[in-house]
Formats: sequence, C-alpha cells, structure tokens
Amino acid sequence: MANSFQEQLLKAGLVTQEQIEKANQPKPKPVEKTPNKNRNTAKPRPNPVPRPQANPQPVKAAKPPKPQSDLEQFYKERAQLERNEREETERLARERAARKKQTREQVHALIQGHVQNVDDAEIRYNFVVGDNIKYVYVTEAQQQALADGTLAITFLEGKRCLISAEIAAQLLTLDPGKLVILNHPDDTTAA
Repeated sequence: MANSFQEQLLKAGLVTQEQIEKANQPKPKPVEKTPNKNRNTAKPRPNPVPRPQANPQPVKAAKPPKPQSDLEQFYKERAQLERNEREETERLARERAARKKQTREQVHALIQGHVQNVDDAEIRYNFVVGDNIKYVYVTEAQQQALADGTLAITFLEGKRCLISAEIAAQLLTLDPGKLVILNHPDDTTAA
C-alpha cells in the first residue's frame, strides 16, 4: 500500500524517483550520550561532518489569494477610517496646544515689558475678581488712572500687575480669556 502511494505521488509529479529512494533507505539509530563524570579522562571526540540534506518535501504551488468578503472589507475600511480620524484629532490637539503656548508666551512678554507697578507704593487699591476682593498697592497717580480707566490690572504668575489700557486691549485680542480688570468711567462695574 505504501508503494501505491509513492507511485501516485510520482505520477502526480509531486516527488522524484530520487526522493522516493532516499525515503526508503534505512535511517541510522540515534546514539545515546552518557554523561561524563570524569571529564579529564574522556577523549575528545572529533566533530561530525555535516551531511547535506535534500529537501524531501515537494515544492507547493502558490495558492491564489482568497477574495475578501464584504464584511472583512467593511471592517478594514472602518478601522482605517477610525485610525485616520484619531490621527487627525491628535494632530489638531497638538496644533491647538502649540498655538496656546505661543499665545501664552506673547501675553507673558507683553505684560512683562509694560508692567507699571511701583515697589514703594503705599495706597491699597481694592478690586473684585469673581466673588473675591483683591488688592494692589498703587501710587496716588496710579489710583486716579485706575479710576479713570487709563490703567488696568491683570495677573502674571500670580502677581497683580498694573498695565496701560492700550496694553490691556492688546492682551484681550491675543487671549480673550485673560483676566483683565479695567474700569469704565461711564459704568460703576469693572469689566
């Protein structure tokens, strides 16, 4: 029965006569290795010569690619679409963060360059932020300028800073969320 199988493989062209003969040869028994207890008395064994081995397996013909089902195609397209959307969202978030950082640096530089605080001012000027009353020490001229609306108050790194109304307007155009306290002479409330 084994011969008929070999003959069928030979007729089908899947194997050659040489491969059948090589498969029919008796295989050598594996040599058992015994552990050496005394290594000093053991004789060195010569390195075995490697034998070239022929490929006994027939070469398989390449299978044509399996067509994808509509469902597989749908899931692939959906995964690609989700990946693209996620990458776009991450890119927009990075751009937004970069713009925010740049705006923050511009605001910081603008305030830093135009601070009008006086270190030895003695008049305490109170103003309201939300529900809290805060204060800053000003000179008499600065107190009048704050009341007239030509000076404004903003915060930089937790410090209260006096700036001109023009700089306050520039700050609000750069960052509309920046807290700027500016009195309007017409109104009794702070903006």
